[in-house]
Amino acid sequence: MQQTRILLVDDDRLMLTLLLGVLRHEGFHHVEKAASGKEALERFLLHPPEIVFVDIEMPVLDGIQTLKAIKAFGTVAQVVMVTATPTAQYVKAAKAAGAAGFLVKPISPAKVVDAVRDCLERIRQEEGSIDLFRLD
Repeated sequence: MQQTRILLVDDDRLMLTLLLGVLRHEGFHHVEKAASGKEALERFLLHPPEIVFVDIEMPVLDGIQTLKAIKAFGTVAQVVMVTATPTAQYVKAAKAAGAAGFLVKPISPAKVVDAVRDCLERIRQEEGSIDLFRLD
């Protein structure tokens, strides 16, 4: 159904499986997974996605570093940050680095779908950064 390319980045395999299931159920079939920021950047360069969901807390290359690297490519890809601990420091750093949104674990399927739709709308309108940060 949907041709949108989505990349899921999380060192938690269960979270990757859950997000993949939600997106596939909604008709998004071009979804790739990466278990680290390094792997995400490699996949990003091979098959650039329109939307990236990236966990903030990962070893080696964390989500904020991954977000900054993706934005440094000069891409229009929308990056949604995901975390279980939404500290003010993380929110501020993600927003400053150009994150399109912020989801807090545990994530409801509806919020994942809403985030994708928001990102797609943002891409279609080619608007810069709109605050889509949601902490509920």
